[in-house]
Amino acid sequence: MENTNDSKKDLLEKYASRKPPYPALVKPDPEDLPEDPHTGDYRGLIEHRGKRGNTPRFRVIDRNGNSYGCGYAYLLGWYFTPPDTLTIYTTTHVFTLNGDHLQRVEDSLMREKVETLCAFNPAKDKKPDAGEVCITQISIIDRMAMQEQGERNAE
Repeated sequence: MENTNDSKKDLLEKYASRKPPYPALVKPDPEDLPEDPHTGDYRGLIEHRGKRGNTPRFRVIDRNGNSYGCGYAYLLGWYFTPPDTLTIYTTTHVFTLNGDHLQRVEDSLMREKVETLCAFNPAKDKKPDAGEVCITQISIIDRMAMQEQGERNAE
């Protein structure tokens, strides 16, 4: 029996002493927290900063605040008609954006940096500075709803 206890003690000392203890948990300083990009002044394009997760996603927010999420894996492509129309094709939706400086949105799509595309709402948003992305209108086609409608009509 003593032999087993001694070997347990030896093993504990050998392996438990190698790792330093975890530091005490500290509440983060509110000054150090990243600013919520979805509050404050209007921004038509919000880009990912730094590393993204394993499944990069983006979302499109219409003028009414409805949010449509999509993974980059389901992005089929886009069609940009300079200077003011960009159509984004995904497996579930087609988003047609009209506005100013949409070239920046296309560049961000190329680099998979788009996090959020947000439509400008004149009732609650302040007009962005000149040179900033301003999405004046987003038209959304739900491909799933169209497919269901087509199946109903075929019956």
